[in-house]
Amino acid sequence: MVQLLDRAADAQLRRPGETRTTRLVDGLSDAAVALFAAWTAVYHAGLLLRAPTWALLLAWLAAAGALTALYAAGREWWDGGPLWRERARPAARRPSRPLAVVAVAAGAVAGTCAGLHPSGVPWWCTCVAGTVSVAAAAAFLLLRGRDGNGDGDGEHGAREHADEDEDEHAGAEPARRGTPLALLTGAGFAVASLFIVNSDGDDAYFVSRSVATAATGEIPLKDVIFTPGTADEIAGEPPIASIEVLAGALARVLGVPAASFLWYLVLPAAVFLAVWALWRLVRAWAPRRAALCFAVAAAYLLLSGTGPASLGSFHLPRMWQGKAMLVSVLVPLLFVYLTRWAERRSRRDLALLAAAGVAGVGLTSSAAFVVPLVAGAAALPLVAAGRVRTGLAACAAAAYPIAAGLAVMLFNDDTSVAGRVHDAPSAYGWVLLQGALGVLAGCALWLSPWTARRGAPALIAAGVAALVTALVLPGVLDAAASLSGAGQVLWRTMWTVPAPVLIGLLAAVRIPAARPGLVRVAAAPAAALAVALAAGGVPVWSASNGSVVAARPSWKVSGKAVWTAREVAALAGPGGLVLMPSAVMRAVPLLTVDTHAVNPNGHYLRSLPAPRGFIDDRRVLTAAVRRPWGDKPPAAEVRAALERTGVDVACAWRRDERGLELLRAAGYGGIRRIGPLNCLVPPGR
Repeated sequence: MVQLLDRAADAQLRRPGETRTTRLVDGLSDAAVALFAAWTAVYHAGLLLRAPTWALLLAWLAAAGALTALYAAGREWWDGGPLWRERARPAARRPSRPLAVVAVAAGAVAGTCAGLHPSGVPWWCTCVAGTVSVAAAAAFLLLRGRDGNGDGDGEHGAREHADEDEDEHAGAEPARRGTPLALLTGAGFAVASLFIVNSDGDDAYFVSRSVATAATGEIPLKDVIFTPGTADEIAGEPPIASIEVLAGALARVLGVPAASFLWYLVLPAAVFLAVWALWRLVRAWAPRRAALCFAVAAAYLLLSGTGPASLGSFHLPRMWQGKAMLVSVLVPLLFVYLTRWAERRSRRDLALLAAAGVAGVGLTSSAAFVVPLVAGAAALPLVAAGRVRTGLAACAAAAYPIAAGLAVMLFNDDTSVAGRVHDAPSAYGWVLLQGALGVLAGCALWLSPWTARRGAPALIAAGVAALVTALVLPGVLDAAASLSGAGQVLWRTMWTVPAPVLIGLLAAVRIPAARPGLVRVAAAPAAALAVALAAGGVPVWSASNGSVVAARPSWKVSGKAVWTAREVAALAGPGGLVLMPSAVMRAVPLLTVDTHAVNPNGHYLRSLPAPRGFIDDRRVLTAAVRRPWGDKPPAAEVRAALERTGVDVACAWRRDERGLELLRAAGYGGIRRIGPLNCLVPPGR
């Protein structure tokens, strides 16, 4: 296999089935990664220098020009052949077929047990079966390919080379047909994202950073949700992500609201890029029928709306957030770059790996552990296969995220994230789901060394399966939570699984009885997957997933809430503080940083480094107007909290007589009706 990969690298690094359009869009997506990595480096320098955003944009343009000139001047050098040749190891004996049977059977058991754990299947079944499957698959792959890339020498190796060539050329024409499908799917997903409204409470942080940047032209280094920068940054949310500031800076230049820029421009562009990244990984890993695999993967994304943290829910309904871009765009591209590096070893591939690591940090602080885990999942099996230099070089993707994580720990007193710590079963079910879809994702994961294309894809897939198996062992995530303080977000370690692609690869499984002419039999796996997805899935745009389909392109928050919040903020005026029911109050940070809300998001309030009384007062006021029914705080506590916080406008639902009475008892009056609310102001206003 090493010799085969070297021949491929010498042939201008192109695979069959790549049309001019395919190469063009591939190049644009690579350029997007490189340019965003350059912006992130500039932004991090700006954090140290406290530079205004106009200066950062100019520096970014200069860096982009320099990178373009550097690549254009030495394109042949960047795209040249392998940096080093890898000598094939002596042939090993052919692995026994029972080893493969054990790996496949144990993988199917592990996936089934993981998906059915909520139904009472013990988690130890997943751990034991997963460990057996990974061990057997690793032994088989390493015995089959002692040359380090999945193949042996001699007659058996030659036969496998021939099989691989046949698979690759047989899939060339379907891959060509798949490019128009991917382009149309990406455009369709992008348009649909404009109409799906799936509000997320985290926007109080992410979107408010863009709003603050657009309003001030500065990097928001302190809290802008609850205060005008008088409180320190939210604990566990270091300002190392650069995407929100980039969006705000560009919105300021264009003179448009930051939220509109995010939801009408960034969102559809990111969704299209995510669909294309999906197609690129399918092309890199599918042994055959790439278009069919892609169609199944896209269907999984659309129908995985059974949970708010599913990979589908982090796709077109939520792609304006950096963490959604990480899991939906960058992780698939990172696997593409790792595969290309393992197969080609060009300078360009190594540079893209490093750039992807930098870009990941610019999207979310979670990249500090997600990207190194992805890189490690590829590097370790390469090293185990004897490709030590290639495996170690693959860790270039992890260098910047690890350095950024260490810097955050060094320069921040509190990096802990408040909230629930998920154990292994809940982390798996939270991301990879439960029931039919959980079984599909689990089986696709542990069978991926057998469904992915031979060579580097199979090795990397085996590394991913081994990584997840280690993560879900009892106590591993708990230990990581204790060491890092990031237990509340460690469920994101499951983002290392490219589940849509792995499920799509199941569509390429060969049926022994199928022949080229028996199209119906050959398509049976895809048909079975489609039935399973339709039966067990829920559309991501469904009401049960918290989504609403709007009649026109919309902001990702209730239009009524936006209008009401805007009117109340205008009544309070610049520098004002407003109190409203949570469903409306959460919209204030999406609109302005001149007026603030008492409590737009309870999670961030809990993590705010502020005096205890500051937080308690806001919790009391939130409970006073949250809903007409349920317990209310005592009138004396509400009065004292209103006096200490200095609320300028206090609103409650019109039908919430008890809440309105609490406000009146505190001396507030002059009722004004704004949308569904009755609003009162303090005496003398």
